[in-house]
Amino acid sequence: MKKIKDFKTFGENIRIERLKRKLSQDKFADLIGIHQAQHISKIEQGLVDIKLSTLLAILNVLGCKLEDLLK
Repeated sequence: MKKIKDFKTFGENIRIERLKRKLSQDKFADLIGIHQAQHISKIEQGLVDIKLSTLLAILNVLGCKLEDLLK
């Protein structure tokens, strides 16, 4: 059960950081190399477990450290 809560917190923090940078889900998806913005929505809702390559792309685009998104 803790895993689901962690995914949700992680996703919410991604959304907050994305919005701070005034990025739409479509633009964010393009920048991190995801072809469907719907996948960004699922990530932000904590509904999916993402690949390491996607995580690294998210951190790079947002200019964040992993620990910043896990708070």
